[in-house]
Amino acid sequence: MTDPSDHGSTAHQDDMRRGFLFKFSAALVGGLSAIIPVAFGGGFFLTPLLKKKKGGEDGDSFLMVGSTDSLTPGGPPRAFRVSGTKTDAWTTYAEAAIGSVYVSMNEAGNLSAFNATCPHLGCTVNYKADANSYICPCHDSAFKPDGERTNDIPPRPMDSLEVEIRNNTEVWVKFQNFRAGTSEKIPV
Repeated sequence: MTDPSDHGSTAHQDDMRRGFLFKFSAALVGGLSAIIPVAFGGGFFLTPLLKKKKGGEDGDSFLMVGSTDSLTPGGPPRAFRVSGTKTDAWTTYAEAAIGSVYVSMNEAGNLSAFNATCPHLGCTVNYKADANSYICPCHDSAFKPDGERTNDIPPRPMDSLEVEIRNNTEVWVKFQNFRAGTSEKIPV
């Protein structure tokens, strides 16, 4: 014989178990429906921080800027515009202007290149042929043709860049920007 009070207790325990399973399932489904959009949204916003910077055409960060045909051995430096892929947080621009460089060729045919950005405050430096020097129009920073500074306004010499000739006449520069206003050459 069964005790009628036991039957009521078992039914009450079954109701509690069903209630627990219902609440647990609801919490699980609700949690998953909240976590999935947050994970995708967080990934979207963190993408600029997680992306690695890409190199140049060959993945070595060199970009073609011009031809040696436009350079005179022992002559004045020539300014070249640097175009490449520019990434601004979530947006990528193909073949955008990312800077400019001065390239010169010595009598032996060796190339040297400088970033045209002044290391003082980031203005674009001009080459003045009559003074045979680079002069910044913003604050009169001045540099010799080899990039050394001729006054104390800029904190360091002009930023030299790696340059090489490919395919006999193509000038390739490993373009890079550096932090302005510091005596150290810190890539940005």
